[in-house]
Amino acid sequence: MEGRNSLDPIDRAILRVLSLYEDLDLLQLWYELGESDKSVEHMTQEEVLERLKLLKSQGFVEPIKESEGGTRWALTVKGKLSGDRKNLHVRR
Repeated sequence: MEGRNSLDPIDRAILRVLSLYEDLDLLQLWYELGESDKSVEHMTQEEVLERLKLLKSQGFVEPIKESEGGTRWALTVKGKLSGDRKNLHVRR
């Protein structure tokens, strides 16, 4: 059965990084991805933004506020409470 548990490794990396912060703008997220996961360090900011839009359409992330640095992104409450969060291997 395909669905929310079949997230791409890049999408999982994005969700993992966002789970460590309250919210991040695109530049901060792009930087943290490159630092935390060497398999995605080649991604451009535009590619990360496209992934964020896809994750938004699936209900995992949401743009929460505009700032001088641009839109800030965060996990949705739905994403935080879903069973998928267990599969992200988030360390607290």
